[in-house]
This record gives sequence, C-alpha cells and structure tokens, in this order.
Amino acid sequence: MFWRKKEPARINKTAEEWRAELEEGVKQILSRGLSTTPQTLPEIDFELERQRLNGAFAKVEPRFDPKRIDKNVVDSIFAWIWRKDEFNKLNLDYDKGLFLYGPLGLGKSLTMFALRQYMNWVKAHYEQKRDDYRLCAWMKSASELANIYAVDGQPALLSYAAHDVNLVIDEFGREPCPAKYFGTEMNVLQFLLQLRYDHRRSSITHVTTNMKLEDIAPKYGAYVADRCIEMFNFIEYKGQSFRKTL
Repeated sequence: MFWRKKEPARINKTAEEWRAELEEGVKQILSRGLSTTPQTLPEIDFELERQRLNGAFAKVEPRFDPKRIDKNVVDSIFAWIWRKDEFNKLNLDYDKGLFLYGPLGLGKSLTMFALRQYMNWVKAHYEQKRDDYRLCAWMKSASELANIYAVDGQPALLSYAAHDVNLVIDEFGREPCPAKYFGTEMNVLQFLLQLRYDHRRSSITHVTTNMKLEDIAPKYGAYVADRCIEMFNFIEYKGQSFRKTL
C-alpha cells in the first residue's frame, strides 16, 4: 500500500482568498464567545479598599485598632496609594515618600508594615495599578543598613540606592553613627539619602523616626535636611504610646 503525501498548503493565494480566510477566523473567534475589543477594567470599590487597609493593620498586629491613628493620617495615606484627592486630607504629594515622625509607640512602623502588605495586594489584584512603581518597597531598619556597611563595606549599600528600588528606612536616626568598616568611618544614612535623592523621580523612599525635624540637619547635614523636603511628605504622629494598652 502506498501512502499519498499530504499536499503542501498553498502560499500563493489571491487577496480575496486571504480576506475570506481572515473573516472566517474572526467568525470562529466570536462564535467561541471571545471579544475582539479591549476588556473594561473592574470598577474599584474604595470603601471596601479602605476596609482592606484597616485589615492589613490587624494582620500585622491583631491587638491594634487603626482608629487609634488620626483618621486624617490614615485617609491621606490611603489617598497616596490610590492617588485619590477626595481622601487626601493632608494634601500629600503622590510622588514623594512618607516621612512618619513622632514619639515612641504611636504605630509608625506598624503603619509601614501594614502599608507594604496592602500595597502588594493592590498591585497583585488590580491591573490598573500594576505599573505604579511606588507600590512595592524593601524595608530595612537604619541599624541594619549601618550593620551592612560594617560587615561588607560601601559596595553592599549600593543595591539600596538603586534607581528602581523603593526603600522603607525604619527607625531612622537610631543607627550607630558613624559606622565603621575596617576602621573607615561613614555616616551611612547620610550617604544613602544623598544617592536616593538623585533617583527621587524613579524610586520612593519612606521613613519612620522618633527624631524631630530640626534634628535632621545636625546629624546628617544641612544639605540632606534640605533635600528631604523634596523627597518626603512629613506626617506627624501625636499622642501617648499605644504599647501600654496593647
């Protein structure tokens, strides 16, 4: 028995034949219920999203009630995430980082942990937010960054100053200063803030600190303090420590 080879497909079709084949393909697509028009992005329920942000606080510390933080602060941080002016009670600049300052125990670090968790959720679940470069960040304490320099030297810090890396610096001002690497001293946070200032249009820096704003210049230099104005929204946390009642 002889098997006939399959004839090769014709490639010298007429324009009319190509058009008819294309139309038939479109009909098959539509018959399977697929649309050739772009899909509409789902509408965002902002009241539900505010509840999710509050839920992020509970996941970080179940005993903490976010209502203890000034509502204007929480609403404005929510507005910063979504770029929604109607919630922006503090008139935050959406292209600057958050500088949370105030006494011990008021939920500044907790806010950042909850914020990072919620931003990751938003970026993963809303297609319209996936290209928002602000919604993800590394988080290191100032002491950890100083220790990185003390162990591995200046080159190890450069990844934390990269143009595409957002960074939360927790407990800013509590790091050993200067840090030493084989006898070479460095003001690590001064060095990092100088580099991150140069990339402020492509990466975001956030800070939590117990320092008063007037204490920045004496510790890090007047030029760093001045550049902080361009890098940050300053948000003050007030009141008594919550840790006494947790």
